[in-house]
Amino acid sequence: MFRNRTLAWPKIGWMAFIVFILCTAGCFGGGGGEEKPAGASAGREGSDSFRYPMEGGPALTLMDEFDVGGKPERKPIDEEYEKRTGIAIEHLGGIPMQDNRFSLLLASGRLPDIWMNTWLQYPGGPEKAIEQGYILPLNDLIDRYAPNFKRVLKERPDIDKMIKTDSGLYYVFPFIRSESDRVYGGPIVRKDWLDELGLPVPETIGEWYTMLKAFKEKKGAAAPLTLRSLFLGERTAGFAGAFGVMGNFYVEDGKVKYGYIEPGYKAYLATMRKWVQEGLLDKDFAVVDLDTVDKKMMSGASGSTIGWQFYIEKYNLAARSHRSSARYVAAPYPTLVKGKIPKFGQLDNAYAGTSSAAITAGAKNAEAAVRWLDYAYSEEGSMLNTYGIEGVTYTMESGVPVFTDFVVNNPDGVASDQVLLKYAHQSNFPMIQREFQNEWKFEETSRSKEIWRKTRHENHLLPPITPTAEEAAELSLLMERIDKYVKDAELRILLGEDPIDAYDAMAAHVKAMGIERVLEIKQAAYQRYLNR
Repeated sequence: MFRNRTLAWPKIGWMAFIVFILCTAGCFGGGGGEEKPAGASAGREGSDSFRYPMEGGPALTLMDEFDVGGKPERKPIDEEYEKRTGIAIEHLGGIPMQDNRFSLLLASGRLPDIWMNTWLQYPGGPEKAIEQGYILPLNDLIDRYAPNFKRVLKERPDIDKMIKTDSGLYYVFPFIRSESDRVYGGPIVRKDWLDELGLPVPETIGEWYTMLKAFKEKKGAAAPLTLRSLFLGERTAGFAGAFGVMGNFYVEDGKVKYGYIEPGYKAYLATMRKWVQEGLLDKDFAVVDLDTVDKKMMSGASGSTIGWQFYIEKYNLAARSHRSSARYVAAPYPTLVKGKIPKFGQLDNAYAGTSSAAITAGAKNAEAAVRWLDYAYSEEGSMLNTYGIEGVTYTMESGVPVFTDFVVNNPDGVASDQVLLKYAHQSNFPMIQREFQNEWKFEETSRSKEIWRKTRHENHLLPPITPTAEEAAELSLLMERIDKYVKDAELRILLGEDPIDAYDAMAAHVKAMGIERVLEIKQAAYQRYLNR
């Protein structure tokens, strides 16, 4: 949800490298059968005569960026996709770009045919990945084999601008969020507790403090506010926006800023530190994972968190199944002054870079890879990816797709998003996401994004810029050190190991580490983006 990490290339011993090669031999797209040169056609030129399913039953390998500990289970959406496209996909699992295994896989040369990842974060940038011979430039392939995607780019110049480099190279088939789904996360609170205590849903930092104190003292919550540790931004974007800042990079009056050294961040840290010291913010916030957050929220150990839309449904569904009176609702991003709109919340670009598919330079059948990816941008493919299989997960009523009870009132008590993850791709897939027209099982789920959207974040969102290879290499070296230092320094302040005034030394040290050069590079890339 919040991201802007750079990758440091590891130094790999020869023994580790050899073991990796032995383990991966024969598993990836480069092995088996007669290979065709990059971009070779499967026997059909142009797009006018092409019809799905594709002839010849081509088979491809796919890898993504989400490590689930092996190959993912094959789901109904996978079967349906293969039937409709005629293209068989072997899903090999996932490797995050920050993982050491990513560079090991590149070094092995045994790459999947299609590789979904956040290629914006590739060391040196996407053009470097092309220059080094790992992924293909897509301009010609899109022209020849991707009529649906070409139509999207023509109809959406904003997307066209986002998914190419400054030199005009297309490098991925992107995941494009719908306008309404660009906001999908925010504060969640126990509304039943608020009602019992006679308190309103909090809108200000002061009201949050009052609520958390009451949850601790009157409801016995051991951790009134709990946050998972995976994303530092869940702390900063959740509450720092009230102080006019956020962690990481954003735009202010046309200038790229780094929130950790901006005025207001010290006041934010002082507030969070106070909450930690008073036992209002989970003392284990630095190491808590999602499963632990869920358990605390559903057991009464916690009464608030920062989460995604379907957390609300998951929690309310669990309460209903256990005949509990617990009720979970979205709360707005807080401000310091009641009635004021916060500067930051959670907001993604329509193209944020995640789950976007590159075609590797050694792909066995580049045309088949493009055809498979292009299907997602067709009318039929878009419906399948967003709503699932007609007659199973949705029906058409007066021309509008409506989810069936199998989704919104699942007989086995499965949450709607979990049902859809088996029958549709929803997100984390190269596709253009359609707008949902449905009301979910709980009104609290349906209203959440509307509540979280009330911020001024849109005015400060940094678009998906692409530094040059030289700039990206310099950024990687600088930000690897700065990221680690800032997170460690912030954590020490929040936990009380350093005084709040240590923030001043932190900000000064970040400047000495080269953050002004980082901002100079990002500003130049931002200006080039605006001029595309």
